Amino acid sequence: MTSPNWLLLQVKPRQELRALENLERQKGECYCPQIKVEKLSRGKRIQVEEALFPGYLFINAQPEQTGLTYTSIRSSRGVSKIVGFGIEPIKIPETLIQQIKQREIEGLTYTKVDNLPQAGDKIDIIEGPFKGLQAIYSHTHGQQRSVVLINLLHQQAPITLTNTQIKKLD
Repeated sequence: MTSPNWLLLQVKPRQELRALENLERQKGECYCPQIKVEKLSRGKRIQVEEALFPGYLFINAQPEQTGLTYTSIRSSRGVSKIVGFGIEPIKIPETLIQQIKQREIEGLTYTKVDNLPQAGDKIDIIEGPFKGLQAIYSHTHGQQRSVVLINLLHQQAPITLTNTQIKKLD
């Protein structure tokens, strides 16, 4: 038995699962690490699984065992290219793949803010150029940003900050 020969593949945008499915159908051993991400969907926080490395996946390319050649890998649906230096593909160490798998088993998660404020809540700005100022939370702006109202020259001015820059006051 030969040692693993892990390669990094760049896949077409948002086609990690399509490429994974097509390569596995050809008897390729593939790996696409997943992470749990907390997102806002229609005003509610939900947890979804996404690729840890969007646009990339790993494949254990062993042509003598699987018959899967570099050409058949490159021409699989969803695959853009084999990542490499010049014409030589980058070989990923088996130990790195095992470490990523172990961390995935332990539970990779990404949580934006533990206690996202509601509209009208007072917040403290804890990072950035407005650090130390208090503001009023207005609304979310995308998945990782919020609009807050700060008092400038006796008027409330809206500014957009990342959710990690704000903290709800008790």
